[in-house]
Amino acid sequence: MIALTYGIIAVVYIILAFGGIFMLDHWFSQRVGDRPFSINGRKIETDDPFVQKQFRKFHFFKVIYSMSLIALLLVTVSYV
Repeated sequence: MIALTYGIIAVVYIILAFGGIFMLDHWFSQRVGDRPFSINGRKIETDDPFVQKQFRKFHFFKVIYSMSLIALLLVTVSYV
């Protein structure tokens, strides 16, 4: 029974992780629109200050989202 519970937790956690990060990337793309930029790893190459500002903001949101998922996982597993 515990293995089934951990399996369900793992599936939900993976869906939340991928879905949330993909959604943040999608919102970033919508926000900057058709402005020219390229992303190489964790760095952005652009001359547009608006795109750079939005990239920093959404990167911060990704870090916070990832940390909150780790905290949620620890809290959830501690109650099993």
